[in-house]
Amino acid sequence: SGRETYGAGRFMYLSPPLNGKTVVDFNKAYNPPCAFNDFATCPLPPPQNRLRLRIEAGEKKYSGGHAS
Repeated sequence: SGRETYGAGRFMYLSPPLNGKTVVDFNKAYNPPCAFNDFATCPLPPPQNRLRLRIEAGEKKYSGGHAS
């Protein structure tokens, strides 16, 4: 969305399909390195890989600082 998550998208690795089915767990979505550092580069997904629905799972937008 760019508001709660990194605007360029989140990434995830998927295993090859078993029996023709793939399980997608959006809780395992993560931000690419360029979400944390202006000096990192990231491949951007092509438009056809973008979802047009809200997924409320996975890593949220990085706001800097550290956990205490």
